Amino acid sequence: MIYLEEKGEYLIAMRGMTKAVFAEKMGIRKQNVKTLLKSKNLLTVRRIAKVLEIPFETLIASTEEPVINEEHYEAEPFVSAYNIGEVTPLDIPVGDSVEEVYMRNQLIRSYYDIWRQNNPDQWRYNVNLRDYINIKSVSIEETAVHASKRYLSTLAVLQLDAILSNAWFIKKVPSKATTKNQNLFESFLIMQYNCPGIGPVKLMVGIKRSDKAKVQYCITSLKSDEL
Repeated sequence: MIYLEEKGEYLIAMRGMTKAVFAEKMGIRKQNVKTLLKSKNLLTVRRIAKVLEIPFETLIASTEEPVINEEHYEAEPFVSAYNIGEVTPLDIPVGDSVEEVYMRNQLIRSYYDIWRQNNPDQWRYNVNLRDYINIKSVSIEETAVHASKRYLSTLAVLQLDAILSNAWFIKKVPSKATTKNQNLFESFLIMQYNCPGIGPVKLMVGIKRSDKAKVQYCITSLKSDEL
């Protein structure tokens, strides 16, 4: 099932519309709204995304947990991160206004605060790397700044445990000397995880110059043209 079919009626209400208003904007009868939300026609879904002012990628994301390729890793059972604190998907604004980006930034910071309270060791073991990925202040700063720019990226942060544990290695890249927060690291591991209901997510893990420790740097959802 795709996100539109499962959450469509909620999304309509969240945008402050009645079904009648939504139906009028889509040029259909009110009684056909449920059928429309089950549509797999991409042109139709794009129209719905425009009417609801929600990213197209959000609406076509699968709500099923992906089948994991065993050659990448033996994944731990998926653990939802939604229940460890006060932040939930319903709290996340979906628009791109300055106010909504700021709200997402603050929600991400709040979520990390809660996560750190629940994880005093400040790390998670990654199956593919066979090593721990640490959460530091730079993890929160970079993720809050970059993930808050897009609704899907912010939503991905709420699956932090699953991403840290199950993301698999893609490639190694050098750090950028001109970027202040990257000076801490000698290089970065680019990793990926398929988040249920979101799709592919990129995890950047920094290798510290001082002690070679692995530190979560940033988490962002991947757009279709980045795959």
